[in-house]
Amino acid sequence: MQNFFGKIFLLAFLNISLVLSLYPQGAAEWSESKRKKGVVVFIRPFPNSNIDEFLGRTEVDATIAQVIAILSDPNSCKTMYNDCKELTLLSGTDKKNTVYVRNGAPWPVNDRDVVMERTFEQNDKNLSTVMKMKRTESVNKPSPSGVTRMDAFDGIWRMVPQSNGKLKVEYQAHFEPGGSVPQSVINLVLTDTPYETLLKLRKLIEEGKHKDAKYDWIKEQTNNTKP
Repeated sequence: MQNFFGKIFLLAFLNISLVLSLYPQGAAEWSESKRKKGVVVFIRPFPNSNIDEFLGRTEVDATIAQVIAILSDPNSCKTMYNDCKELTLLSGTDKKNTVYVRNGAPWPVNDRDVVMERTFEQNDKNLSTVMKMKRTESVNKPSPSGVTRMDAFDGIWRMVPQSNGKLKVEYQAHFEPGGSVPQSVINLVLTDTPYETLLKLRKLIEEGKHKDAKYDWIKEQTNNTKP
């Protein structure tokens, strides 16, 4: 009997440990910042930073490959991201690459740029797919004159197939712009960036951008594959 209760306690402890591992210590709750036109934006404090983290969410009628192709296309930078001036592929493959990104800023604030590593992964069971983005110094790409290098950037795009046949898309990120940026400008970015970006992504999908895209490492949802 003692051995039986010991096993029960061990299972309970493991389950609690698993739940805690999914929610890192210090992670704050998300608060809704905007809900409009099928897009929801949340923000939350980020540990050891004065700048909040944002999360935008919507659903689209698209394949995973189509969304990945749009996100990977350097030409999508200016049409999808607010104030994006340049996205250049520096090195890598479809599943892992390094890119240079430059974003415009309102006068008198300097433009910001960053070199980031992008990695792509898909879960074989539920087919959820992610594109992870992180600032890197692996490539020597100096900032042009008058442009400030961002101190940090961590972001992720998630694509999760839904039982209704749609694709849930999430864009989550936190950044440290470096230099001096008015808080009013940062506050606008935190809500407007994910909101406008997801609206423009939906527009590109509706226009059929990259609708025939396929990747040998991406599996798509079928009638026999439910999330």
